[in-house]
Amino acid sequence: MKKLVFPLLLLLIYSCSDTSENGINNSTDIEYQWIIPKGKVTGNFNLFPLAQNPTLTKVENVNFITDNSLVAVVSFNEEIRVYPYQYISPFESINDIVDGNRIALTYCPITDSALCWNTNFKGENFVIRASGYLLNDNVVLYDEQSDTYWSQMLAKCIKGKYAEEKNETFNFIETNWSTVKSYFKDALVFTNTSINKSEKSINKISAKDFQDGESVYGILNERTNLNSEIHTYKYNEFQNGIETFQKQIGSEKIIIVGSEEHHFITSYVNDNNSTFSPIQNNFPIVMEDSSGNQWNLFGIAISGPRKGQQLKSPIGFVALGWAWKDFYTDFVFNE
Repeated sequence: MKKLVFPLLLLLIYSCSDTSENGINNSTDIEYQWIIPKGKVTGNFNLFPLAQNPTLTKVENVNFITDNSLVAVVSFNEEIRVYPYQYISPFESINDIVDGNRIALTYCPITDSALCWNTNFKGENFVIRASGYLLNDNVVLYDEQSDTYWSQMLAKCIKGKYAEEKNETFNFIETNWSTVKSYFKDALVFTNTSINKSEKSINKISAKDFQDGESVYGILNERTNLNSEIHTYKYNEFQNGIETFQKQIGSEKIIIVGSEEHHFITSYVNDNNSTFSPIQNNFPIVMEDSSGNQWNLFGIAISGPRKGQQLKSPIGFVALGWAWKDFYTDFVFNE
């Protein structure tokens, strides 16, 4: 009997190591490393609750959100959905499908930053969840299917097979509930009245050019290095009704449009080399170009030769001043 032990041991080792015949991909066993400098990623792997295909309520049936509460608004083909931050906060990521587009609306309550991700990436359908890890106190997101980790404020993969790659993001508008209930009465809202808003814990750092706790809209340049260029705008730069700015950012011409009154700042790619000017007193129509097209705040042409088309957006979102300083060093301020 003792003579059988060694052959059986070899057979056992072989059967455990050679899995290719059973259709198992050995590449999934690769131990990927963080691309971020050691010590920058904190916390532990502790997945947040899954939020997928949420139940939505009409704006007219929601009377329990305060006017100043911040929300993210997305629009595809004029289908509008609203995700109040107070209800995203316990999950930090809501996976949804809007007009056939797979999205994840993510929100980090520490940095007060949100992003709308395209969760169809290279043929893979992601389901994004908060991982429990933080990078510079900002949420690190995780997709189990691809076993990849994504930094929200870098908008790219920081661990896994897609490391260093940026995912596509969709345009969204950060605004307040007062604007939504006044102008988007037909929109659908993600709510969960059984969950209270998480308390914020903010570790502030000094900032020379804007206050630590000030909300700042930033547009990422196309450079992919960690300390890439950020173009920043503050709400007090949009005090005179609707205002527009035009700037060259990387290889693209960008239109920045915003309003302190309606509490929004957003940006679009000027793909036709047009000149844009603001439109007052006709919100949510916010600007007109030199070709005679009028555009709403979602970048959709409401009238003119391009009616029905939607402008693409760079990666841009609002975050607290100290958070921008933690992630980026090369700031370009509005002139």
